[in-house]
Amino acid sequence: MIPLRPIALIAAAATLSACGTVSRITHVFTPPEHHDANAVPQEGRVSILAFEQELTPDPTLASRTITPPAPQAITDWSQPGGTADNAPPPSTGSAVLQPAWRANLGAGSNNRTRIAAPPVISNGKLYFLDADHRVHAVNASDGHPLWTEELRPHHSRDHFARGGGVAASGSRVFVSTGFGFVVALNADNGHELWRAEADAPFLSAPTVQGERVYAITNDSELIAYNVATGEVAWTHQTIAEPAHIMSAPSVALYGETVIAPFASGEITAMLAANGRQLWTDSLSRSGRLTSLSAINDIAGRPVISNGVAYAVSHSGVLAAIDIRTGQRAWARSFASTQTPLVAGDVLYAVSVDGELAAFDRTTGNVYWVQQLRRTRDQHSDSGRIVWTGPIMIGGRLVLANSLGQVIAVSPENGQTVAHADVGQPVFIPPITANGLIYLVTDNARLEVFN
Repeated sequence: MIPLRPIALIAAAATLSACGTVSRITHVFTPPEHHDANAVPQEGRVSILAFEQELTPDPTLASRTITPPAPQAITDWSQPGGTADNAPPPSTGSAVLQPAWRANLGAGSNNRTRIAAPPVISNGKLYFLDADHRVHAVNASDGHPLWTEELRPHHSRDHFARGGGVAASGSRVFVSTGFGFVVALNADNGHELWRAEADAPFLSAPTVQGERVYAITNDSELIAYNVATGEVAWTHQTIAEPAHIMSAPSVALYGETVIAPFASGEITAMLAANGRQLWTDSLSRSGRLTSLSAINDIAGRPVISNGVAYAVSHSGVLAAIDIRTGQRAWARSFASTQTPLVAGDVLYAVSVDGELAAFDRTTGNVYWVQQLRRTRDQHSDSGRIVWTGPIMIGGRLVLANSLGQVIAVSPENGQTVAHADVGQPVFIPPITANGLIYLVTDNARLEVFN
């Protein structure tokens, strides 16, 4: 039986050291209540009574046919979320889930360290940060190794760290690390160009656009660095949570606006030029009865599309927020640790309980809800499964799970149309480029599908 890696929580004390202990949760999630909140919560306040309704399809949408937008040829997936706004267009490809090739990407997760951030692809190269904090560059068309760069603190006895990730722009690869520093590497050979220290380990993967690269530390400080020199342009500190989900979220960028997610459940908009706060909202949900469901972390990435930011918290709020005013367009009861996908007029998201749902992006009303496999043993409620994704390739939604199962789903109705099995747990969302689907297993094995 493939072991399920539970979602890890980082205690406040652990954020003080790259070697801090990460506790495991025996059951990944307590089944959340699913509801349809028809009233739009105001000023971050969520009606508990509204959450006593089921998340069910809106009958007025039954006559509307979901038509996925035309796919586009994607050659690069240079940011953890595909693009700086975390809203990559649907990709060309077949998504028939036929294996193409596989490669080794270094050290996988173990009892001391974790891999959490997706690889990125730029100019024909795939870059990945493994569990031993080595950056691997391989040919994105066949997995042939190009270079490896090991990242360690200059003056520290720490040997292990959790957190961080990679992003690429032009001739540089930017890496945030669980050791508490960010580096810029030469994309061709991995040589270090600059290094900038922080006061805490980095949880998030970086996002880069224009003159700045952004990353969030374990104590909820967003730092903007100059891409050329590594000098700090500005910082923004928010509430430091005592516990959060072990993931690798990253900010979303749209023009001169930065949208940042935090472990407190806050989502904050800032000016890219100087970090001045424009607005903030809280996606925390009150009234939950278990300690796990009370964790408010926004573990996925916010998505910006057509002037609206979409984000979802682990505690159970999915919201659409106008990035100019900070006002919510709508909010729904939905708990997730994954990044929502916006495709045309529809937003797709998978819940912590394995519910894949399609929402009308303008109203938040539900087209359909499809229950994916929830547990390893389908005859009991133990061994909860974690799902990652979705992304859209060839007009299909692609997701993977902690059993190593990969599925392609119809966006029109949520029915599974193709499936595969990589034989190892998958906790990192899939990415795509040049019509291929790239998955990294928890053992750092790269699996590539057509």
